[in-house]
Amino acid sequence: MREAAAITDAVIRRAGEVLRPGLRESNAAAEIVAQLIRGVDGIPGTGTANFFLCASPRTGTSHIPWTEDVLQPGAQVNLELSGMRHGYVAPIMRTFSLGAPNDRLRKVHEAELAGLEAALDAVEPGRTCGDVAEAFYRAAEAKGVTKESRCGYAVGINWMEPTASLKVGDPTILRPNMTFHLMLGNWMEEDFGYVISETFRVTESGADVLTRSPRELLELC
Repeated sequence: MREAAAITDAVIRRAGEVLRPGLRESNAAAEIVAQLIRGVDGIPGTGTANFFLCASPRTGTSHIPWTEDVLQPGAQVNLELSGMRHGYVAPIMRTFSLGAPNDRLRKVHEAELAGLEAALDAVEPGRTCGDVAEAFYRAAEAKGVTKESRCGYAVGINWMEPTASLKVGDPTILRPNMTFHLMLGNWMEEDFGYVISETFRVTESGADVLTRSPRELLELC
């Protein structure tokens, strides 16, 4: 999973290089997926797992593929992807803004980021998946943003392992070496949604985040 995470981070860097106004979504997807396959530092990708590129005005819809539309100045692009090594994955979600983000996007980013950090701080052996979820919801809602769906799930082999969920009331006890995708996709209206996530491993002392990509709202010129 660490090798998959290194590929994931390389792909986010590549996305930051190629996403620009005037580029067709399909061409952007081709460049980004190529990095998933090339891998990084001599470690090739061995699959593509899921890959979603969702741009304005369709950011309010989850898990949809790219289109043939041309990216526009001021557009928002939501990415969800993962490097893959021998079936193991380390997913990530990031939001890009092609130009200065508007106030609403900034507000949602700040709230979701606060929730993400609170959730990670809540991770420790002996606590439950529900505890982690509650930490996220409290922090995000304190900044005025709600999320109706769960905020993550177990992950490892081939993206999702249908076992534990990071949702309020899930009694699954966290144990060292469990791995989760803390997935904070929030599709709020028909034409607006926001995404950020991290993949982490439970350790004896807390959460070990496998991906290293910056958590800021990624503003591209």
